[in-house]
Amino acid sequence: MKTESKLRTIWREYLERSFTITIPVLAILSAFAISGLIILAWGSSPFAAYGALFSGAFGSPAAIATTLQRMTPLIFTGLAVAYGYRGGFFNIGAEGQLYMGAIASVWCAITFPTLPSIVLIPLCVLASAFMGMMWVLLPAYLKSRRGINEVLTTLLMNYIAIQYFEWLVRVDHIQEGITLFGGEIPKWTFINWIGIKDATQPHPKTALLVETSFMPSLKSLFEGKLFTSLFGGTAFYQELLSTPAFGRITLAPFLGLLAVILIYFIMFKTTTGYRSRAVGINPEAARFMGINVKNTLFTTALISGTLAGLAGGMEVLGTQHRMIPNFLVNAGFDGIPVALIGQLHPVGAFLSATFFGALRAGANKMQVITSVPVAVVYIIQSLAIVFAISGTTVDIGSTLKKKRIARETDEKKKLMAVEGEVSNAS
Repeated sequence: MKTESKLRTIWREYLERSFTITIPVLAILSAFAISGLIILAWGSSPFAAYGALFSGAFGSPAAIATTLQRMTPLIFTGLAVAYGYRGGFFNIGAEGQLYMGAIASVWCAITFPTLPSIVLIPLCVLASAFMGMMWVLLPAYLKSRRGINEVLTTLLMNYIAIQYFEWLVRVDHIQEGITLFGGEIPKWTFINWIGIKDATQPHPKTALLVETSFMPSLKSLFEGKLFTSLFGGTAFYQELLSTPAFGRITLAPFLGLLAVILIYFIMFKTTTGYRSRAVGINPEAARFMGINVKNTLFTTALISGTLAGLAGGMEVLGTQHRMIPNFLVNAGFDGIPVALIGQLHPVGAFLSATFFGALRAGANKMQVITSVPVAVVYIIQSLAIVFAISGTTVDIGSTLKKKRIARETDEKKKLMAVEGEVSNAS
C-alpha cells in the first residue's frame, strides 16, 4: 500500500510539473485536428497535407536548413517577449527593436568591410544587441519611472523604427574612395555616413554584405583543420561537405539555443531573474520584500530589447545578408504568440519557435503537392494560440496541487485523531 501511495504521489507531482508542457502540446494537436476539418471541406486529405507539410519542414537537408532559418529570429523575439512579460514589461516593440538591430548590423558591415571576420562578426552582433537595447530605453524609462503603459509606447516605437529604416534605405551610404557611374568620388556627408543604401543601385536596398561578415556555416567550420584531421578520411564527412544545404546552416540557430540556455539560467538561477519574476507577479509584494521595483523593471526591459535586437542581427548576418523594404515582416510581432504558446518559458519559446518555423518552411510544399492554400498554416497558428491561451485559464496544475495539500491535511488530522484516541486509552 505504501508503494502504491508513493507511486500516486509521484504521478500527481509529475502532472503538476508537466502541465506547462501539456498545454502547448494539446493546443497544437487541437489546432491540427480542427484545421484538418477545414482541409477536408476544401476537398483534400488532411493526412496528405500534413505529410507534405512535415516533409517540407524536415524531409530533407534543404528543408531542415529552411526550418532553422525561419525559426531563428522567432527564438530571439519569443525570448524577448517571454522574459519581458514574466518581469512585468509587456514588450510589444520587438518588431522595431529587430529592425534597429538589423540596421546596426548592416551599417557596421558596410562601414568596416575590411575588418577580419573574427572582429567584424562580433562587432555586428554586439551592435545589433546594443541598438535593440537602446531602442527600448525610452519605453523602459517611461514604464519604470513614470508608470506609463509600455504597450502603447513600445507599439509606437515600432512605427518610428520602420519609417526610420524606410528613410535610411533610400539614403546612399558613401565611403571614402567609392566611385559611381561617372567615375567621380561623391562628397562625404554625415547623412550619407548614416545611410545604408547601396549607392550603386537605383532601387532602395542595402549592398550585399561582405563575406567576412557572414555568420559562419557548419560547412565552413567542418572544413577547418580540426575536423579535417579527425574525420577527413571518412565517406560520411565527404558526403556531408558535398551537401549544399549544409552550407546554409549557420551558427545563428545554435546561438539562439545558447540564448535559450542563458535566459533560462538568468530567469530561474539568478537574483536578477528572481527579482524580475517577483515584480512581474506582484510589484507591491516585491516592494515589501525589499526589491527595487523601478530598477528591476528597467533592467528587464533592457534585456528584452537586447534579445529582440539580436533577432535582426542574426537574420542579416545568417540568412539575408542585406536589407530591403518589408524586411522580415512581422517577425517581431510573431514573438508574442511564440512566447504565449511556449507558456512564457525559455524552453517553451524555443519549441514554439521551432513549431512556427516548421509550419512556414513546409507551407509551400503543402500547397504545391496537395493544393491546400498556405493560409491554412496561419489558421493552425491562430488556433494554437487561442487554445494555448484558453488552456492557461484551466489551471489543472494548481487544482491538483490544492487537492493534494487538502488530502495530506486530512490524513494528518486523521492520524492525530488516532494518536489522541490511543493516548486516551492508555
